Amino acid sequence: MGIMLLVQIVSIVQLHWNDRRYEVDALVKAEYHKLDAAMEFLQPEWFNSRSEFLMADNLTGLLIANTAGLAIVAAGDIPDASLVPTIVEKGNGNWSMNEPRHADVLWHLQTSQGPMSAIMRVDVNPGIKAAWARTLKRIGYAVVLLLITGLAALWLVNLLVNRYFVRPTAALVNHIETWQDDSIEGQVTPKDACAGAPHLEPLAHTFSSLIAQQKKSNRQVKVKQKYLEFAAHHDPLTHLPNRLMFDDTLKQTVIDARENDSGFAVFLVDLDNFKIFNDQYGHLVGDRMVAEIGNRLRSLMRDSDLVARLDGDEFAVINTSVTERNQAEQVAKRLMEEAQLPFEYRGFTLKIAVTIGISCFPQDVTDEQQQDVTGEEIVNNASVALQEAKSNGKNQYQLFNDSMRSRLTARIRLEQDLKLALQDGQFEVWYQPKININTRKVIGSEALVRWNHPTKGYISPEVFVPVAEEAGMIIELGEWILRTACIDTQSMQSMGFDGLSVAVNISAVQFTDGNLLPMVSSAVKDSSLNPKLLELEITESAVMHDPEDVIKSLHELSRFGMRLAIDDFGTGYSSLAYLKRFPVDTLKIDRAFITDVSSDNDDVAIVEAVLGLGKHFNMKVVAEGVEDEEQLHFLKAQGCDLAQGYFISRPMSFEKYVEWIKCYGPGFQSMLEDELPTNLSGDDDIIGDLFDQVVNQ
Repeated sequence: MGIMLLVQIVSIVQLHWNDRRYEVDALVKAEYHKLDAAMEFLQPEWFNSRSEFLMADNLTGLLIANTAGLAIVAAGDIPDASLVPTIVEKGNGNWSMNEPRHADVLWHLQTSQGPMSAIMRVDVNPGIKAAWARTLKRIGYAVVLLLITGLAALWLVNLLVNRYFVRPTAALVNHIETWQDDSIEGQVTPKDACAGAPHLEPLAHTFSSLIAQQKKSNRQVKVKQKYLEFAAHHDPLTHLPNRLMFDDTLKQTVIDARENDSGFAVFLVDLDNFKIFNDQYGHLVGDRMVAEIGNRLRSLMRDSDLVARLDGDEFAVINTSVTERNQAEQVAKRLMEEAQLPFEYRGFTLKIAVTIGISCFPQDVTDEQQQDVTGEEIVNNASVALQEAKSNGKNQYQLFNDSMRSRLTARIRLEQDLKLALQDGQFEVWYQPKININTRKVIGSEALVRWNHPTKGYISPEVFVPVAEEAGMIIELGEWILRTACIDTQSMQSMGFDGLSVAVNISAVQFTDGNLLPMVSSAVKDSSLNPKLLELEITESAVMHDPEDVIKSLHELSRFGMRLAIDDFGTGYSSLAYLKRFPVDTLKIDRAFITDVSSDNDDVAIVEAVLGLGKHFNMKVVAEGVEDEEQLHFLKAQGCDLAQGYFISRPMSFEKYVEWIKCYGPGFQSMLEDELPTNLSGDDDIIGDLFDQVVNQ
């Protein structure tokens, strides 16, 4: 199309210039013939007088001269005389465009007067206009021809494109869309899709392969998305909803219950003694038990209810059909009965009991609570009820009540106060002396923590230590007690009380924390205390929690140089099988066996047995809770090594402990026989009524 247009333009330009020259030649020749005819028959005199006759039409200038160069006629726009030689040189009939729209031409004429030369100036505008008129007509024809040719070319191209590309491609696209549903089953093939256009068959094969890969990839992505979504909200062992999904469902259940003015209940189900079950049968059987209990709980609930696994052996149930507390009790009974049914697995007949804590909405929710924390309150209430049921013997259910709420509120406040106490330094380390029963000399003391609350006064360790252990604050508190005891004991060495040791109680939480040895070694090093003067006490139940790990930790501490003691011996699990493997230096007989030792034969038998074990394993034995002379004499007769108790001294602050040592350091016999010194007799911090309020023993 572009080439045709270019050819048309070149042709039109060429024709225009040819037409222009032709028209100018025609005008010039016409004027010549008129002049030639006039010169042949007329006299020269007439030309001079009637020159305007010759100047009509297109002749605008005329100069006629004879052979001598004499001008005979000069009229109109006479050409420049200086051009005459040039024009003459051009020859007869040659013209030149010396001025725009004019042509100058030289003619040699044969007149009646002889040969003459005529120089004519001719107006060629009519010829140029005629040439442009024909050119414009040609341009019109060319435009029409180009339009017709272009339309024809477009129609032909469109016909070819539709026939060989558009329609086959549309058919291919249609079949590709069909492949998205049918190609996997083999109902459509690339060859079928390109039956009318075989040259597109390779493209069809490529599309078919890409579609298959895309569908496979999409399926894999969808499967992964579903798996990740399921894994994020479900427990991998039981396939029950996990804690995240439980929390979300509980929030929505609270919203629905408020909108519909309805109620529901939350049940926390805990497997009793599951650790022992795992230890006895193995974790594989334990996992099977957990999965079985989960399935049983789910089978008792409706589809609108939720059964979730919150932790290793703890499940949660949201029952939206329960509106009254007696209904919750009936559901709890069914859950317990179903969970306790035995089942066979790999030759084992398995059976386990459960404990359930229940919280009902809205009965157990305070009106002041905001909606976004109501769900958390319900779960906390059920957890408190669960702990209450466990403390009452397990294998039972317990509904949350107001008394539990009061204890829960008190515990929360106590925990908050504990955090402030650690920050504000409200804790104190007191010391209770220990004596050698045979010599009655002081050999050291036991460090005991006391909490001096700014408004409530002294709070018993039996109250706040369990809370500190559950809240995770016992690590920080225990380290502070240990460091303080080491520093105070080293200070006493500097005062001249050489050889006085100190015993520090270690919580089971500290013992299993894994950081006990670094903490103890750091405290001893920083205080410059001789490790042999430090004794660490741990309860028998804590020792038996994980005996193998405990044995390893005890040996590490023993190699460091400090002494080790088992506190409250005889009150925990039987540890006789492990006792010979423990690098223990001291056994402490619990005060429960000392109180009635002078009158209760059973207590006598237990004390004698513990003393016998101590002698056999070459361990020192300490009797706690000695309250009178009779007990002290009995223990001496039985060969007990050390004693501590109110009969010897109540716990006292470090300053009072130093004063006590100064007074009674030479021997405890004088304190038993003589009156207290004047400087201590009136001190209620040591012997007065304050002790009855402070020490809740």
